[in-house]
Amino acid sequence: MIKTIIIDDEKHCIITLEHLLKQNKNVIVVATTQDSTKAKALIEEHKPDLVFLDIEMPKMNGFDVITQFNPVPFKVIFTTAYDQYALKALRLNALDYLLKPIDEEEIAIALDKFKIKEIAITTEQVQNLHLFTNGKLQDTIALSTQEGLLFVKIDNIMYLEASSNYTMIVMQDKSKHLASKTLATFEDVLQDNTLFFRSHKSHIVNLKFIKQYIRGDGGELIMLDGKNIPLSRTKKQDFLDLFTRV
Repeated sequence: MIKTIIIDDEKHCIITLEHLLKQNKNVIVVATTQDSTKAKALIEEHKPDLVFLDIEMPKMNGFDVITQFNPVPFKVIFTTAYDQYALKALRLNALDYLLKPIDEEEIAIALDKFKIKEIAITTEQVQNLHLFTNGKLQDTIALSTQEGLLFVKIDNIMYLEASSNYTMIVMQDKSKHLASKTLATFEDVLQDNTLFFRSHKSHIVNLKFIKQYIRGDGGELIMLDGKNIPLSRTKKQDFLDLFTRV
């Protein structure tokens, strides 16, 4: 039996989520609260396996709640309405989340991930999340790899290459890391970083590591490590407009 706690300042969200969870006979909701300041005591009292934690709450947001624990002795799934800042923090730190309104299928997927132990939160994730929310760490990304979480400096990424539902990350030092996220996920995370450009459906490049552009229908980009990366015909003008030609 999976013991869960729901923490959300909106009563109707708690009712909806509790109803969805009760459809699963392997789940029991042991406690709920709308008051985030009571979350720590509630968690310590009930010792849940899994906490559904809203982010946007008065007094203490979900990030504040989770950073009270180190290490975190339970699994966490954050719940949030579409909030660009919150989503960026979650994605940069490879944390699990559900977008409101939550439906039955999403709950089922989340519980399946819990059962096969794909949901986790490490001490380093908590520390980085705390730094991020205080504006001190927005240049690092957590890569979910087969070996675990790898934290890298975003500006040191040379390019990203799609590999089915995975993404190969190639760094400035030419090291390579296979991350268990799609290229589209990384495009969302990096969309505010002007260094990165989606050159093709299969690649995102860091502009500072491009050595040469070769003309063609779309063309090719030669990276500093010698890699030839295609430039889509539809992206060609957008790419050329980024540079001042002499």
